[in-house]
Amino acid sequence: MTAKYLDRDDAIIETELAKYWLQPGERLLLGTMPLNGYVGARIDSELHIPYQSATELPAHALGRCRWPLPSEALRETPRLDEDWVEDPTLAYWVDAPHPNTDAVRMADHFAHTRGTARLVLSDQRTAVIYPARLFDPKDFQPAEPMRTFYELPPSRVAGLSAPFVGRSIPPRRVIRLDFTDGSTIMLRDPHSGGRVDRALRRLSGQQRD
Repeated sequence: MTAKYLDRDDAIIETELAKYWLQPGERLLLGTMPLNGYVGARIDSELHIPYQSATELPAHALGRCRWPLPSEALRETPRLDEDWVEDPTLAYWVDAPHPNTDAVRMADHFAHTRGTARLVLSDQRTAVIYPARLFDPKDFQPAEPMRTFYELPPSRVAGLSAPFVGRSIPPRRVIRLDFTDGSTIMLRDPHSGGRVDRALRRLSGQQRD
């Protein structure tokens, strides 16, 4: 059943990105649906739960956030890099040695849009994209439904994996991106394992779909 839903999601994502985002000759490796939730972060040993972007970003049309805040008890756990996933309000986790890192810059966009922004990896770039209607629905142009707000070359990505995290039975898998600057971002995607497995097969040329 999980594979069935992953296939359906991937078909939607791939069709959309092929039409509106991918450049000629560019091959999609991985794309996510919106993952609504807070970002948690440990930056230079300082906890931010939830993390709020310190970067000035375009105003959006989401309105006031009505979500409950993450549990204060989470701050006391000794394994935040794993146990963050046990708090249902968190959809992302960042570990970074300082704010000026790729993981934190990505987190700025996920935090700002409450997870409406999406992660995309191709064989030529890694990016965070927004739905254009998020900014001014009245000026929305159907021919350009997506906007890229953060983009970096493959050389800045040190690793892509889908580790098991947390204490639940069965444990959850997350999408994990490690960057060459020493920072890491993890995403709570319900299809993390399948998405990453497919991305790695595509990257190695074993899957041509």
